[in-house]
Amino acid sequence: MTNQPILDRARKFERQGRPGEAAAAYAEAAEAMEARGDWTSAVAVRARCARALAAAGKTGEAQRLLDTLDRAAASMPAGVRAGLDAQAAHVMAAAGRTGEAARRAWSAMSGFWSLHDAKRADAAGVHAARLIVKDAGPREALRPLRELMAQLPPGGDGHRQVAKLLADAERRPDRDHDVLITDPDSAAWGRLAAALAVGAHLAVGNGVAWNTLADHDDPGGDRVLLERDWGVTDHESWRKQMDALLDARNSDPAIQMVLDRRGRGTDQRAWREAIVAWCRERDIADQTVQEVVEISGQVLRYESRFRADGLLRPEGRVESVYGYDFGRAVNMARWGLNAGFCDAEEAEKCVLTAGQRANQVYSSWGSFSAGYILGRMLRFDEGEFGEWYDRSLTGHRVLADDPGSPWRRMAWG
Repeated sequence: MTNQPILDRARKFERQGRPGEAAAAYAEAAEAMEARGDWTSAVAVRARCARALAAAGKTGEAQRLLDTLDRAAASMPAGVRAGLDAQAAHVMAAAGRTGEAARRAWSAMSGFWSLHDAKRADAAGVHAARLIVKDAGPREALRPLRELMAQLPPGGDGHRQVAKLLADAERRPDRDHDVLITDPDSAAWGRLAAALAVGAHLAVGNGVAWNTLADHDDPGGDRVLLERDWGVTDHESWRKQMDALLDARNSDPAIQMVLDRRGRGTDQRAWREAIVAWCRERDIADQTVQEVVEISGQVLRYESRFRADGLLRPEGRVESVYGYDFGRAVNMARWGLNAGFCDAEEAEKCVLTAGQRANQVYSSWGSFSAGYILGRMLRFDEGEFGEWYDRSLTGHRVLADDPGSPWRRMAWG
């Protein structure tokens, strides 16, 4: 005799908001399965029973049932264990054990992916993400949400929903940095605005308006910043740094040389050989050659992470790191103007030049952002994927996803 009518009745009770009756029906079906020796099906149905019990407020009974099921499922197929984890996440969440619930949902996601069950894996991943935010709060949820999203295939429904949760967490209001600010009294469209948007990474990171140069609130702070970080104390030293940024001479030139040696379709070995050949033609010392070759490995590691985090398309790669200098040039103009080292006309001219040169090198906001971030990572992050990377990724996602972002509102170029 089939148990399908009983299971249908249990699911109907769930839909009607009658979890106690649903639990009783699931228990009845499980007993019949156990009597026939169908233990794997019985465990799956008992797990649904536990979830229904928790929904009915009987969390203690539900958790005791789960403990029994966990022991029974230890030697059962992966599909049974994944299904049990998925139901356990709901039971533990109902019992207020949110952190454990998130871990069980994550485990369910991994189990379903191992079985190529994309639909249930997506559902478990989204459930895990919501539980992570609820348990840790937006500030502490950023890293686990990014790690979770890296395990979800880009383009899928689960990836999209977790990306939205991550974006919401990144735009939390309890901070004065990593936020998109648009000055309502300044233009948010047009040639100058598009050029200013090339500097939006730093504007978002510093919590300042991306679409204006004038900021009279703290001119002393900009003078301190320029002297401390750039050695700029007057117009002459400011102009020297500005020209280096506009000419993409501030970053290590070896990085761009390495990128330029990689042809379309070139594998890693051929790429390294091309780098070595270029160095040998110029009689570069062996130690320096080795250091330059190692840059290609760093680039590949960052590009792999960029793809996992949505900074690059699955087949994408970074062609240039000049964007890192162009983005900083926009902000150098802002700092120089506010520090009194240039006037508004000169600052705007520098911004427009930075925007024009970025447009010549890159084909989209996304490719520009990846180039900017790679340049920044190779300078500061040292392959750690630490705070420098987290903050840069946050800025990218704010600019790529926020409906008010200039990158969403203005076409590249």
